[in-house]
Amino acid sequence: MTTYTSARRPPARRPVWLIVLLTGVGMVVLFAVGFGVSLLVAGEDERPTVAAGEEDPSVAGDAIGNDDGTTGSNNVEPEPCETTLIAAAEVLPRPDGVVVNVYNSTKRAGLAGTTARELSQIGFRINKVENDPLGVSLRGVGEIRFGPKGVDNARLLLFYVPDAVMVEDDRSGPRVDLSIGRGFEGLQPEGTVAAALASPSPSLSGPGCSVE
Repeated sequence: MTTYTSARRPPARRPVWLIVLLTGVGMVVLFAVGFGVSLLVAGEDERPTVAAGEEDPSVAGDAIGNDDGTTGSNNVEPEPCETTLIAAAEVLPRPDGVVVNVYNSTKRAGLAGTTARELSQIGFRINKVENDPLGVSLRGVGEIRFGPKGVDNARLLLFYVPDAVMVEDDRSGPRVDLSIGRGFEGLQPEGTVAAALASPSPSLSGPGCSVE
């Protein structure tokens, strides 16, 4: 009986070029993965460490409080501030709403009385007419004395005595004093005052205007 032995074929070998190609691709993939991991680690190291209970500064910048109590970006557009023309007559009181004490600080008799009558004819309400109770002798035109509540009243009176010195004191009411000095030559003509009161002057208005 004849015995047959099956002959096995030797395993096929992969081409050398294929092995080299696969090895190169694997190295490139490993390098890319390693480089990516190193970038992530470096990025985490550069961020500031935030302790427990503290706010991340990178997030805090997006939640800055606004003036109205809300939060939002710190790139907020400034509030508008515009320049408008306003005449003094539009904002100042009328003469009949202003009470004035007229004082004489000079030796010219009757000066306070004469000036008080002229102011009364214009419309001012006259209270006291006498020598200056401070006992001073003013060399200039005079002084307009007023308190915090009489600022606008004093500004109106200044149009009639433009060279007087404005003196603010701590009085509580809106009443103003006109103390006449040696340089006083009379009140400004009503026509001149009316023109000055009607002349517009620039004024800042708007929520963005700063108050000094």
